[in-house]
Amino acid sequence: MDVLIMGSLSGRQIADAAQILSLAELKPVRLTHQGAYTGKPGTRIHSDGRMVLKINENRRFPSADVAEKWCDLQLQKEQDYAIYHPDRTWLVLTDNGQCLTANLTPQLVPLHQLDFSEIGKEERVRLLTCVLDCYLDFARRFNLKLDDGLSNFALCETGEGGICYLDDDIYPWDSFTSLSAMLGNWLRTSASLSLDTDDWRQMGVLLKPLLRTHSSDASDMVCESLKDQIVGSHEALKQSFLQALCARHAAAAVDDAEAWPVTGEAIGLIADIHANLPALEAVLRVLDQRGIRQYLMLGDVVGYGPNPKACIDLVRERNMYCLRGNHDHYVAHQGDVRVAMGIMARRTGDWTIGVLEESDRQWLGELPVRYRSHDWMAVHGAPVDKSFFNAYVYEMTSERNLDFLVDSGIGLCLHGHSHIQGIYARSDGRDMPFVSPKTVALKGLDAALLCPGSVGQPRGGKIIAQAGVFYPHNLTVEMLSLDYDITPLIEDMQRFGFSQDLITRTREGR
Repeated sequence: MDVLIMGSLSGRQIADAAQILSLAELKPVRLTHQGAYTGKPGTRIHSDGRMVLKINENRRFPSADVAEKWCDLQLQKEQDYAIYHPDRTWLVLTDNGQCLTANLTPQLVPLHQLDFSEIGKEERVRLLTCVLDCYLDFARRFNLKLDDGLSNFALCETGEGGICYLDDDIYPWDSFTSLSAMLGNWLRTSASLSLDTDDWRQMGVLLKPLLRTHSSDASDMVCESLKDQIVGSHEALKQSFLQALCARHAAAAVDDAEAWPVTGEAIGLIADIHANLPALEAVLRVLDQRGIRQYLMLGDVVGYGPNPKACIDLVRERNMYCLRGNHDHYVAHQGDVRVAMGIMARRTGDWTIGVLEESDRQWLGELPVRYRSHDWMAVHGAPVDKSFFNAYVYEMTSERNLDFLVDSGIGLCLHGHSHIQGIYARSDGRDMPFVSPKTVALKGLDAALLCPGSVGQPRGGKIIAQAGVFYPHNLTVEMLSLDYDITPLIEDMQRFGFSQDLITRTREGR
């Protein structure tokens, strides 16, 4: 066998060709799940207790020249990644005309091999937080993900107690699905990790700013995913973690759902108020006349309109169960550019940020992004969207969202965001065309996606305020379309210097 040392990430040489050949002649170590050495089929690992040689027998090259070019590119990528041990070295091995690549790394201790009961309390949390930091920092920089098992991370003797990634493989980013699964697994194995309630609370505190550097909605996506995970007897640990990680209202949403809604009572459905106070007051007058005492607000209290403070105060005064919309999130997070917002929406969002008090912006940021009962749910945007407020339900996405509801055993999703009053439904396995009847009968449907329309900015070409009344006891929804006087709204928009394009759009109901 011939050995060509292509180089290490640091530029240092930790072994010569003779040492590498000697290592390759050792009997390969046994690969086992959760054992000292793990690997995929086709991986051969040799270790002398000081260095580890890893050979991928599935990656064969037609010539040494091609293998060398591959190694050069790999070295460049891994230097940019900055997640591996700095002495990680890439090699080209040629044996009987077969060209393979291999890497050489100092022997490291994978985290899954540590006895966490022998580690101090602070150090346990620090090590696991280092894994999360490495994982999230890599995702933020490259929009890719690392393998999430603890066997893929090791104590790195360089630096101050750092963490190195061991796996050769990098994967497409999956919007926190694997990260949430990893946290769920840690929760279920808390005993072996020696983690108690205080440890999980501290983990939540430390993870929150790490997620924030990735995106402003990252903690919501992780929290909502974890809420759906069953962790058995460790539920109290999960709740401690969520309370520290999630904003107050988001963390309490599951508990609140147990006492809301009041069984047997109708629910007023309101969505997309968009700071239009005259329209909101008109809707509430009609709902009051019908004796409605509980409300589900499907997001976007603010945005587009000139009365954000007054609308927030009225929603809070009525004690509405209120979800967070994309405009609410944008304002709460001081104009997060990663939220799905058009130019006109950003302009009014930025204006709204300037006129609201910090307490109002904090309230918007603490709203939950999803309501979930055993057989129906509510979001601002779309149920398949992990942020729950960016994606839309419309003709091109309805099938996928209905698939999700059927697969999840959920019969109904109430949503806003589209500003279009109506329903997409599936019956006897067949998708029905979008309809907007005055009364919707939900009983007997496989699944349904229902939008009550927009209070403050309907898109049907009419000056109306839209809402709905949901009767859970007989699974029907009454759709409302109400006339109101738009004059005070337009006067406020003009007084505050709103763009003529937005004023015209509002006048035309589009």
